[in-house]
Amino acid sequence: MQQILGTKSLSPKDNFARAIRCPDSEINLSAASLYAASSESPNIDVIAYQGRIAQLGKRVKAILAPQHNSYDVASAIHEILFDQAEFKGDSKNYFDPKNSHLNEVMERRKGNPVALSILYIEVARVAGIQVNGIALRKHFVVAVGTGDDKIYVDPFHKGGLLSRKECLASIFGEGNLKNSDNDELERKFLKPTSKRAIIRRLLSNLKVAHEKHKNYELALSASERIQLIDPTNLNNLSDLAHLQTKVGNFGDAVDSLTQFLERSPAGTNTEQAVTALEKLRELTAQTERKTGE
Repeated sequence: MQQILGTKSLSPKDNFARAIRCPDSEINLSAASLYAASSESPNIDVIAYQGRIAQLGKRVKAILAPQHNSYDVASAIHEILFDQAEFKGDSKNYFDPKNSHLNEVMERRKGNPVALSILYIEVARVAGIQVNGIALRKHFVVAVGTGDDKIYVDPFHKGGLLSRKECLASIFGEGNLKNSDNDELERKFLKPTSKRAIIRRLLSNLKVAHEKHKNYELALSASERIQLIDPTNLNNLSDLAHLQTKVGNFGDAVDSLTQFLERSPAGTNTEQAVTALEKLRELTAQTERKTGE
């Protein structure tokens, strides 16, 4: 990352915090995603990767007719991203952490649903087209257009089109859609995902990937960034305490678990968390005694 002469170089964590410290509509998804990845690759040239995204967007704009509908947009992006650049979902190594790093996705031309959707959204943005992220159950897609012109696209499966029914079925199961008001379900459950929620989901995928590979330090780093973008997320606060314990940061784990218990709604079953907190306090005291010997 280039540093401006006379300025202090920020840490990857500070750069990420700065990228999300603005109203949701002003967050640059590609920049925030790249800064999220910089915790593991601190020398990422964010500007250079954004330039490559801009070039893809300009290529889409060049082949898109002035008068176009959502199918024309999806077709143009499909040609550039999936036919020419050959991006695709990594089904073989789905939980490879690189699939959540936008820089690695661009180098390897493959990634997970969220990272590829971010790329799709950002390429469309450069081309002057609004595309929204759509969170499904265990999947992530994008919506091109609005109202009757809206279509759903699956970047993980090379930009394939999805019907509204297919999207809803992925959430509820196809058998549960009989006699349902799909218009109402679409409005309620296929709403555009906020940029903060998209980044949070990207980081959640990264956290899970690192945990599966037993890279607890890196999983903790992802969890810390989730905490920056969503400090009220109780599930992540619990995960944060778990990961801090895994790497031996018992004092930090005590603080995180204490916050979790203080913020948990009344009536929540916190017995397991209380027991874990007692054990952590014992471990912290033991560590302090050994340090003082």
